[in-house]
Amino acid sequence: MEVFDVFIFYGMIGLFIISFISSIIPIPTEPVVFGLLGAGGNPGYIFITLTSGSILGASAGYFMGKHGLTKLIKFHKNKEKEKNTDMYFRRYGALFLLISPWIPFVVDLAPMVAGIQNYDSKRFLIVISIANIFKSMGVVYLSIIIIDWWTLFLK
Repeated sequence: MEVFDVFIFYGMIGLFIISFISSIIPIPTEPVVFGLLGAGGNPGYIFITLTSGSILGASAGYFMGKHGLTKLIKFHKNKEKEKNTDMYFRRYGALFLLISPWIPFVVDLAPMVAGIQNYDSKRFLIVISIANIFKSMGVVYLSIIIIDWWTLFLK
């Protein structure tokens, strides 16, 4: 837990950094949110910081997939599989991106996959923003409820 204490120590900047990083590699943001709320942090500021860091991190993952990974990794071109994958992602990509923030490890890969599949960047930004807003609301709200419950339990 000492790793999370460092992010909690830096407050909103620490939350922004971990929310950005957690959109690329699997690091949970919930302990930092919980710690900041437990220390009396403003839920509105925590929500905005968590959401903006997550959206920017997902966008970085998208651009890494779109511009970086496709150049670094030589994909074997199987036209039929590529066409099927492209069709599948065009059909279910928005749903995949909407639920991805709630699934561990998928949250890190979904934006990169969207970039590799050349998913429309405006549509990606809209869908991933909606997904991260709902996830951030859920994390902040549930953390507040747990802290309130725990406070009542200890009295």
